[in-house]
Amino acid sequence: METKANYLMIGGFVLGVLAFAFIFVFWMSNFAGGGKRYYVVFESSVAGLTTGSSVGFQGLKVGEVQSFSLDPDDARKVHVLISVSENTPVRENSRATMVSMGLTGGSGIQITPGTPDSPFLVATDADPIPTIKADPGGGQGLFDAAPAVMNNANALLTRLNDLVAENQESIHKTVANVEQVTAMLASKKDEIALAISDVKDGANNFKTLSGKLEVSLGDNMDGLTRQAKDSLQQFSAFMQEGRRTAVTLNRILEKLEADPKGFLLGGNQVPEYTPKGQ
Repeated sequence: METKANYLMIGGFVLGVLAFAFIFVFWMSNFAGGGKRYYVVFESSVAGLTTGSSVGFQGLKVGEVQSFSLDPDDARKVHVLISVSENTPVRENSRATMVSMGLTGGSGIQITPGTPDSPFLVATDADPIPTIKADPGGGQGLFDAAPAVMNNANALLTRLNDLVAENQESIHKTVANVEQVTAMLASKKDEIALAISDVKDGANNFKTLSGKLEVSLGDNMDGLTRQAKDSLQQFSAFMQEGRRTAVTLNRILEKLEADPKGFLLGGNQVPEYTPKGQ
C-alpha cells in the first residue's frame, strides 16, 4: 500500500508540474507582450526576422515577434504575429515596416503612431486579432537590400574599368612623364642642393646688410640732427639781425620823409640870398 501511495504522489507531482508548465507557456504566449496581438502582412520577403525579434514603437521596444505563417490564398504574403504591451497606442492608420537592427542585430518591426484623430485599432468578435497594414516594400530587409548594394558596387566598378580602359594611353603618358621628371630631379639633385644653399646664403647676406644699414642710418641720423639744430640757431640769429636792419631803415625813412633837405644836407641849412637894397 505504501508503494502505491508513493507512486500516486509522484504521479500527482509530475502532473502538477506539467499543468503549471502548460499554464506558464500559455500565459507567456498570450500575456507576456501585454495581451495585445496583431498581424502584420508583408507582401515580400521577411528575411532577417525571427521569432523573438524586436517590435518597436517610435524607437521604443514594446513587444516581439511570436510566429510566422504564409497566406493560404497568396503565398507571396507572409503573416507575422506580433505581441505588444497593453498601453501601446496602435491606431487604424498606424503602419508597420521591417527595419534592420544593424549588421549583426538581424531585423525588427517598427510601428508608426498614426494620427491623433484616428481611432485605436482594437480586437472585435469578428476580428479577434486585428491587422496592422504594412508599408509598401516594408518587408525588404537587410539581406534583400544586399543584392541591390552589390549590383550598385558592380556597376561602379564596371564604370571605373571602362574609364581606365578609355584613358589607358593618357594614363601611361602621365606615368611616363612623372617618371621622367623624377629621373631628372634625381640627376640634378646636386645642382638643386647647391641652388638651395645659394638662396640660403643670399638670405643670410641680405639679413646682415640690413643690420648694417640700420646701424649706419642710426649714426647718421644723430649727425643730421645736430646739423639741423645748428642751422636753426644760425637762421634765428639771421632773422634777429634782419629785424634790427628793418628797424633802422624804418627810422631813416621816417627822417627822410619829415625833412628831406635837412636829412640830405646834413642838418646845416644854407641861408637864402637876399640882394642888397631890397
